[in-house]
Amino acid sequence: MEEKVKLKFMVDPKWLAEKCEIDNPVRVIVTDPEAIFLTGILGESGRKMVEAGFPFIFEGELAERLISKGICKRC
Repeated sequence: MEEKVKLKFMVDPKWLAEKCEIDNPVRVIVTDPEAIFLTGILGESGRKMVEAGFPFIFEGELAERLISKGICKRC
């Protein structure tokens, strides 16, 4: 079993799945953790998830910008 990521908080995943939607969702893996952090999109918990290899889902236009800058790649 993989080691769990220690966070101080997280959004309830069931609530998140029921209450949120993303237009044109694109699933990505962050390939440049420092760059994604500097964009201000993710905070300290996000950094831990990036370091653990979590995939993220971004709105299509944002995802494409991050992909074109080499910060993320589709997965």
